[in-house]
Amino acid sequence: MGHWQMAGLATGIAGKIPAPFRLNKQSTMISFAEAREIIAADDRRLPARTLPVDRALGAVAAAPVVSAIPVPGFANAAMDGYALRAAGTLGATPEHPLSLPVMGSIPAGGTLVRDSLIHSLALAGAGAVEIMTGAPLPPDCDAVVPLERVAVPLSAPGTILLHAPAVTGQNVRTTGEDFAPGSLIVAAGTRLGPQHLMGLAACGVTMVPVRAAPRVAILTTGNELGRPGEALEPGQIHDANGPYLRAVLSRLGAEITSVATAPDEPQALRAQLLALQQQADLILTTGGVSAGRLDLLPGLIRDLGGTIGFHKVAIRPGKPLLYARLGADTTLFGLPGNPVAVAVGLRFFVIPALRALQGLPAEPLTPARVLAPVRGRGKLLFFAKARVAVDAAGGRTVEILPGQESFRIAPLMAANAWALVPGDTPEVPAGSLLLTQPLFPQD
Repeated sequence: MGHWQMAGLATGIAGKIPAPFRLNKQSTMISFAEAREIIAADDRRLPARTLPVDRALGAVAAAPVVSAIPVPGFANAAMDGYALRAAGTLGATPEHPLSLPVMGSIPAGGTLVRDSLIHSLALAGAGAVEIMTGAPLPPDCDAVVPLERVAVPLSAPGTILLHAPAVTGQNVRTTGEDFAPGSLIVAAGTRLGPQHLMGLAACGVTMVPVRAAPRVAILTTGNELGRPGEALEPGQIHDANGPYLRAVLSRLGAEITSVATAPDEPQALRAQLLALQQQADLILTTGGVSAGRLDLLPGLIRDLGGTIGFHKVAIRPGKPLLYARLGADTTLFGLPGNPVAVAVGLRFFVIPALRALQGLPAEPLTPARVLAPVRGRGKLLFFAKARVAVDAAGGRTVEILPGQESFRIAPLMAANAWALVPGDTPEVPAGSLLLTQPLFPQD
């Protein structure tokens, strides 16, 4: 693959065009880049709400959160040792150690309560205070010498010996060193992980503004689908798509409002769509979007007053993909029924739409060098099950796995990424770059 092909694909994906449902593309096959642009042009955002920090894991921050306090809130010891004034220790050497009286002790969470000599002795560099990690630094002390760097003479209990000078700021955590008042803790559009909750809690934040979790309804369709837990009748198959969609979307923080199946029958499908429209921000269907007599979904969407943004994308697998709107507030993706086509549609179309609803940035496609020549797959952009690794030199490599048919799930289980093989390319030579994306978002 030439660099110009990869760069052109990446540039097309990054662009935006306005008014996604005014383009009337529903009867024309469009490119991958055009389809992604149409989805990206939908600027709807889920409403904001406030959650307690301990319930916000996986939610997306709806606004920046800044610290109202300094963290640390006071200068404190970074190690167990002795607090002192560094200027008073300049004469300490191994040959002539400096002896200092220990004027008191401060545990973490405590304060020093001793006589008034402590302040003046510390100021003059004539004393030290035993201090524990996290304890507040005494007045006029500016360094902490760790326990292992001092000696306690048996002949003079209550004193320590220094064999080298202390350095100002040594082992001291200063006020606001981690977070200053007004500093950013999390930016808007951040998916909150455990590390973010740690930062919020340290800054005393108890409630955080987040986007409401996207409500997603899943509807798998087809007369061939057997009932869960029941023996299959002749010609039936188990539904693999529903469990896959539910697992991935739950992992991404979506609220799954329904997982249902429907036969290829107009009235049953119509009733399901009407019901799901009332309970979901996004409806995912599988099957029923191709060109057969029982591919009913496009017609039903129009009958229900919906608007189709596009139907058919120049990709494999998943060419019959459909993107539509039911009413003002419900997006619908019609995914083809083959399992790998479902996985591609979810990863490259549905997940970007969900991220946009939550205010998350678009994910980049990342180049990797192919280890062996890759055979082209015809005129359409091909999504290949792949494994991405890092070589000994730190470069990213990609291996295209065998078993690329859209019905084959076992190779998908061995993959950790998708590789995008351009259309109209007879062969991608070994050492060329392909754009890749991990199986699931990394944030």
